[in-house]
Amino acid sequence: MHLRTGIPLLTELAAHLKSDEYRCHVEFNRQFLATNDAAMEKYGKLWAKDTFRLWSRRWEYPYAAQRVIEFADTQPDGPLRILDAGSGVTYFPYYLCAEIPRAKVTCLDSNPSYHEMFGAINSAMPNARVQFMEAMLQKMPLPDDSFDAVCCISVLEHTDNYNEILDEWNRVLRPGGLLVLTFDLSLDGKFEVPKAQAQDLLRSISKNFDAPSDVDAIKELDRMDNPRRDGILTTDYIKETQPDLLPWKHPVLKAAHDLVKGHGWTGGFRSKSVYCLTVRAR
Repeated sequence: MHLRTGIPLLTELAAHLKSDEYRCHVEFNRQFLATNDAAMEKYGKLWAKDTFRLWSRRWEYPYAAQRVIEFADTQPDGPLRILDAGSGVTYFPYYLCAEIPRAKVTCLDSNPSYHEMFGAINSAMPNARVQFMEAMLQKMPLPDDSFDAVCCISVLEHTDNYNEILDEWNRVLRPGGLLVLTFDLSLDGKFEVPKAQAQDLLRSISKNFDAPSDVDAIKELDRMDNPRRDGILTTDYIKETQPDLLPWKHPVLKAAHDLVKGHGWTGGFRSKSVYCLTVRAR
């Protein structure tokens, strides 16, 4: 099943969850967690032990993997250099290495505690061809044209200075290289990324990257205006159907934090959707 660029629809998600491709991700992630239980237990104390199970990641990781695998099939022989930008610690880069035998993945994140976690995982999975680098996305200590593909999965909404990050990706990607990007969309406009900001982000991307000619990236954002009518994937829908897939495990504490920050009483909930985009460097 081809996972569409843009905002995923509930009908598309339902079909995806029944696919063999999705089952491959589920099984690989299950084995990854079992093999690396101690390392992922530490990561779970920071974020979530099983990130693939979260509400949107069931779509985002397979979307990104599908695009990178398709891209790899069109490239000349030799190592395929992939950057997982703002990687966290997940099964995803290891899945890419399993699916693309010539892939070499650099996971880049600013958290120094990840060194130990990646070290433990790489000891348990010695042929994975994954390395970790501690750095900020806004200033990556990497040479120009050093990657064939960059993936960034639900990270931009947690950062500042989007244009600096885009400039860095454009710098480290070789001409014709692949950028696969996903980011959260705020449906109520209270948090990152509201519609107007998403429009600005997509316009910025279009300055240095080429999108497929059949995709109107900005027009796709209109689905945010009536999410129920258009049947898009949202946290509101997940709250009604599978609330255990939401990441906010301590809503009262988060609500108190939101109140202090001037967002009013949110109940610790975020009304969100997610956007997925694939473009090529010029």
